[in-house]
Amino acid sequence: MTPVPQAGGPGGNAPPCMEEFTKLQAETDKRAKAAKAATERKAPREELCKILQAFEGAIGKWAKYVKEQSASCGIPPKIGEQLAAGHMNIANNAKAVCSGQGVAGGAPKPPTLSDALGTTSMPTPEANRPNVATGTFDTLTGTPLGR
Repeated sequence: MTPVPQAGGPGGNAPPCMEEFTKLQAETDKRAKAAKAATERKAPREELCKILQAFEGAIGKWAKYVKEQSASCGIPPKIGEQLAAGHMNIANNAKAVCSGQGVAGGAPKPPTLSDALGTTSMPTPEANRPNVATGTFDTLTGTPLGR
């Protein structure tokens, strides 16, 4: 995920807010790994939905904390922007998966009649004729303008 900002100050002691930042980062990383594992093993949609919603919540808390504490903790604004963008991306993915539109856990397309009958679609005779003119002037023997 996003790297932890360098702690400044005398003696290399981290400010107290960095402890909370690190906890939120660890929780988000744990949720991200769980989401990745569920996606790779093709978990059922309901399970993947719950996991992605938990991941969305974790990254949302982290983004909110960074937004509120960036000035007092010395967290660069770019980290907050990246977390906010990541939160929106995860929220959109979770919404798509939970509604059944997501690729990872969505429902398969219903079978076509050809699939159900075990056949393939046959080409029509019209498709085999090259350069067949169709339109208003067609007759049973072809277009009179083409003669």
